[in-house]
Amino acid sequence: MVRHLQTLTFLIPLILAGCSGSSSSTGSDACAGVACSSHGSCKSAGAGAYCVCDNGYSTSGLSCVATTGSCQGITCSGHGSCADSGGTPTCTCESGYAASGMACNATNGPCVGVTCSGHGTCTSVGTAASCTCDSGYVASAPTTCEPTVAPVIGGCQVLPSNHVFNTPIDSLPAHPNSSAFIATIGTHRIHLDLGVSTDITSSEYYGIPYNVVHGGAITWSPVNFGSTDPDMSWDPRSESDCSVLSDSSHKIVSPCTTAAAANPAMPIPPSPLVEGGIDRTASQPYGDHHMLLLDVDTCRLWELYHCYPNTSGGWDIFGAATFDLKSNMLRPADWTSADAAGFPILPLLLRADEATSGAIHHAMRFTIQSSKIRNQYVWPARHLTSNGTTSQNLPPMGQLFRLKASYVIPTAAGSQARAILQALKTYGMYIADGGSDLYIQGEPSAAWTDDTFSVVQSVTTDQFEAVDTAPIQQRPGFDVNSAAVP
Repeated sequence: MVRHLQTLTFLIPLILAGCSGSSSSTGSDACAGVACSSHGSCKSAGAGAYCVCDNGYSTSGLSCVATTGSCQGITCSGHGSCADSGGTPTCTCESGYAASGMACNATNGPCVGVTCSGHGTCTSVGTAASCTCDSGYVASAPTTCEPTVAPVIGGCQVLPSNHVFNTPIDSLPAHPNSSAFIATIGTHRIHLDLGVSTDITSSEYYGIPYNVVHGGAITWSPVNFGSTDPDMSWDPRSESDCSVLSDSSHKIVSPCTTAAAANPAMPIPPSPLVEGGIDRTASQPYGDHHMLLLDVDTCRLWELYHCYPNTSGGWDIFGAATFDLKSNMLRPADWTSADAAGFPILPLLLRADEATSGAIHHAMRFTIQSSKIRNQYVWPARHLTSNGTTSQNLPPMGQLFRLKASYVIPTAAGSQARAILQALKTYGMYIADGGSDLYIQGEPSAAWTDDTFSVVQSVTTDQFEAVDTAPIQQRPGFDVNSAAVP
């Protein structure tokens, strides 16, 4: 990370013979004869002078030259000029303004004394200070930038460090309707929707498993978008992604319409893990039956919905979404995924290995009854369900919740339970789909301990609060189509 030092560079002594031209100067006689190349204004500082250049120009001694190199696009908040010094941009600010990273802030404004932990730039948002953090750092509070530790599976980082799922949200305010949302959900205890059986034929095979595959080494499987279940009557292809059997480069086709992909394909291994096990019932009874596929050759995630073996080979599915784990881009607006909210599932899934390590660095997903979800979605969700109403007392799809700061993690809690509960305080959990109330999803694993179930499942609804993400959305650089936290 490059530290941007507050400086007034290029202060030149008054004894400078040879400066000519008509000066656009302000201040004392130190600016006499200093024209700043007609692309800026001269400012005095003691017995010296310096140039504050127009946008698109940067300082070079007492000249303003067209911006090149590292200064391109840097405006210094309109109250200074940028100089490129060996590939490092530095803002020279007007009198009354001080440099904070690549911004020039009023010395009596909200950014006074805000350093962004030395890893970002402070800008004024109304009367408040807000830090835009450098790459590899995240705003744990509006004026604090701390290093992020993103989850990794199979050598692939699971979404960028500044993705909202990987960002601490414990300093954000509670949502104004938090009490109403909690009342709507009702009184419940957390239920960990996961199990200790890894036998895919067992009736106790609980949780959502995932598959790590090498997409460049396996034969991609044909898939058919359809189901013998008469309740699955809509067209899932218009909001689905796929590749095609004939394309060895596995180019993404989105949307995966019949015209664009007559023979769709997915990187499904010969014996995949499927939520609930592989069900060969001919009627394909309604059920999620998710299949999660992480292609570690490309760090691309494929998530499929309602997966059943096709009797002619391949698989019948009823929806598919792909996510580039190196990107913060969200699904197109109003598109679903294998999740009703349009979220990826795997990045929000509880995994035994990370819980056992004692630290979880991401948010979680949970469900409540569909009738309790407002017919609306909020960032970062992209899709809604319509089984609820428009009442403001109902939480919308994608609403973020967290354990209250006042909740005390039991001292006797084991490492898994402690990691889960702390992550619920630090990163929170998002309404991702309709289902049973306060069910938090995780993978099936024999590594889950009895203590994890007993401790975590003792937490009740009243220990949670809804989170207001508006402060993130009001930061400079926020993009509603991205999950990046500026």
